Amino acid sequence: MRSVALLLAAAACTSRPPDLHDDPQALAYRSRDKVKDAAARQIAAEAVGDARRRPAWSEPNHVHAADGPFGDGKDKYLFGEARLHLVEYETDPGKFREVDPKDDAIMAYADALFTVQQLQEWAQRHKISWDVQIGRSRGRVEASGPDSAARKLLADLAAQAGGATAQQAESERRRLDQKYRDRR
Repeated sequence: MRSVALLLAAAACTSRPPDLHDDPQALAYRSRDKVKDAAARQIAAEAVGDARRRPAWSEPNHVHAADGPFGDGKDKYLFGEARLHLVEYETDPGKFREVDPKDDAIMAYADALFTVQQLQEWAQRHKISWDVQIGRSRGRVEASGPDSAARKLLADLAAQAGGATAQQAESERRRLDQKYRDRR
């Protein structure tokens, strides 16, 4: 009887967090534990609102759910990916514009900082933590902020951005948004 109860308990907990992509041009993230559906809906809505208020450099940040759709009342893992690098884009059909690598690096750093800040705010508000990954490098974001490994991910991006501080990257973001305004 005890083994049947253990088997049923194990079957009920088969869900695992989704795998993170090891794309070196994107910041992938996932919740470490399942999130209540109401919190998941709120986080997804905030991600959409933030994307409207602060347009991303490459692609807007969308939060996805594993283990059921938003609104089903069930706990679920959350995951997403913030594409950090633009490299080039199409201005008109068949016409492409390359992005200066220094500009791309600054914008990638600014967007990574913003995404980590979002994750930290959600961690504080909803008592959850996040795994983050760029390429094969991983870290964690808690309510208290990024751990040492996640800070190293950000430091590596800062180095690629010429040693820019967070404030410098955000300030440059406005200028570079204007410089590359034909990307939208």
